[in-house]
Amino acid sequence: MRSLFAILVLLVLAGCKPAQVTLALDQGFYPSAVAHDPVNDRFFVGSHATGAIAIVRRDGYVAATVRPEQAPHPVVQLAYEPKLRRLWALTSGAVEAVDTGALPVRRTVIAGAGPAGRFTDIAIDGRGRVYVFEAIRGEVLAVDPDRRAVRSIARVPEAEGDGALLALPDAGTLLVARGGSLWRIDPGAGAVERVVLGAPLPDVSQLVLAGSDGVAHHVAAFRGRANEIVTLHIGADVRRAVVDSGTRMRYDTPLHGAFDGREVVVLLGRLRHHPSFGGDGRPNLPARLATYAAGTPKPRLAAADGAPALVR
Repeated sequence: MRSLFAILVLLVLAGCKPAQVTLALDQGFYPSAVAHDPVNDRFFVGSHATGAIAIVRRDGYVAATVRPEQAPHPVVQLAYEPKLRRLWALTSGAVEAVDTGALPVRRTVIAGAGPAGRFTDIAIDGRGRVYVFEAIRGEVLAVDPDRRAVRSIARVPEAEGDGALLALPDAGTLLVARGGSLWRIDPGAGAVERVVLGAPLPDVSQLVLAGSDGVAHHVAAFRGRANEIVTLHIGADVRRAVVDSGTRMRYDTPLHGAFDGREVVVLLGRLRHHPSFGGDGRPNLPARLATYAAGTPKPRLAAADGAPALVR
């Protein structure tokens, strides 16, 4: 009986462990960004070391490359528009549009960050509009593919950290996480408003929308430098939010991930071993894709401002 109980415990524990898929990438690839293609159910994975972007199947097999190796600058972030079959590649110095439907694949540099700028995140809203975050000035920029230009639409207060950008599904609200704070931005008017948080949340490197309902938006907050992910429940009016500590999970430097329509996929690229992150250049594990259970409870809004805005 005891042995049967022990087996059941092991099975339960195994079921709680996030599923992982090993990627068939060279050890020196150092994956740094990922985007999901919902039409073909595959992933685009960018390299910090070579600047390449690989198309990776769910089983980890590399099917093709859409940005060549030794391309200028490491890939910082990726975003994909399935209707246009257009992949957006962000480096610290430029935003690029990659037409994955063309043969050969066409890559166009849309705009640069300038000598005093540094791009850190990119987001696409529900109408295909593209935005990037420039960390030095704390600016949110709208991307104009036709004119190959960007224009500033808002600026958040100066703070530590690279900053993370998210476009909510109403196509009318952007979120910026930086320096432990969360900011709501109206891209049309350029208005910036602080979102009331129950507690500061520093070191956020990416915001991934895991689901929305009539009460809240449920967002996975990647804290790359802290090696963890936690869920934010953001009120439907995007003015109050709370950190759900019960969803906190530790990973291997999870700088980036993507939502695949069912769950949040976490890219484990072992970036902390790369010399530019102070590493020894010898990753001890292969790159992997893992899963994160964001959880989507239905919180209610708190009555008082300044208190934790959402109470479970």
